[in-house]
Amino acid sequence: MSGILQAGSRLAVIAIFAMISSFASAQTTETKRDAGGFPAPTVALERGRTVYVLNACHFCHGIDLTGATMGAADLMHSPLVGADEKGNIIGAVVLSGKPNLQTAMPQYPDLTKAQIEDLAAYIHYLRQVGRYKELTGPTQPGGGDAKAGEDYFRANCSNCHSMTSDLAGVAKKYDGATLRSRLLRPGLAITPEGSDAIAAGRKQHLKLLERYSDEDVQNLLAYLKSAKQ
Repeated sequence: MSGILQAGSRLAVIAIFAMISSFASAQTTETKRDAGGFPAPTVALERGRTVYVLNACHFCHGIDLTGATMGAADLMHSPLVGADEKGNIIGAVVLSGKPNLQTAMPQYPDLTKAQIEDLAAYIHYLRQVGRYKELTGPTQPGGGDAKAGEDYFRANCSNCHSMTSDLAGVAKKYDGATLRSRLLRPGLAITPEGSDAIAAGRKQHLKLLERYSDEDVQNLLAYLKSAKQ
């Protein structure tokens, strides 16, 4: 009987290891890079990536927006793209193209409204990832104008945040790198699908992340560190 039990235990262990190996293999497959970059983290963003890749946007703008070639627009830093809402600006350009001699961007008049919205959401996602990397890089300058940071805070942040309430003492709670990271992207980087109702604040932060200049961030950090707390 004990032999049977021992054999059963060995089989159970083997089965568990097989399951772990299978799971690890699936995870590796899911994150494997292809010709259009890495799979997107949500189903909706993957739809947008499909539109981006199948229409060859990555050939001119890069798989992560950093490889603009042949005179293509820098979508990572474009204020026009930053002002887009659900494809209202991106869609106009994509549908009509830019048939000039410098960029010769083709038009894509057959894309549906849903495809345009998915494409725009994916481009915004790439911008948010890229700008976060740039603004948290190892060569970030110091300094900053606390008064300019206060003005920016009042114009863009004060509807939801207060230096005497939720942000009281915030500069004392974190080291410089962590404070910068939480300023740029508090909470999750990706909004879980189906949670739009609770994600309004996160979406607003991600919009700001796309639009921050290096100077904006330095000024905001200077203000957070200098405010009476």
